[in-house]
Amino acid sequence: MRRTARRKESLLPLAREVLQLLAEGLLMKEIAELLHVRERTVAFHKYTIMNQLGVKTGAELVQYALEHGILKKQA
Repeated sequence: MRRTARRKESLLPLAREVLQLLAEGLLMKEIAELLHVRERTVAFHKYTIMNQLGVKTGAELVQYALEHGILKKQA
């Protein structure tokens, strides 16, 4: 199993949902309201995900989501 595949599978369901919503372009405040959590919780998940996946920018996070089927390409 490839290393990146293991990383994706090890994301908790809430973290995966945060990743998807971030990749769709929602702000942390919007995600917090949508998921009924604090904005700090979303920020915690975002930076934990970025660290876990080895990405440093939001653009890399979106690219990861596209490459791993977390975010569907839009026409």
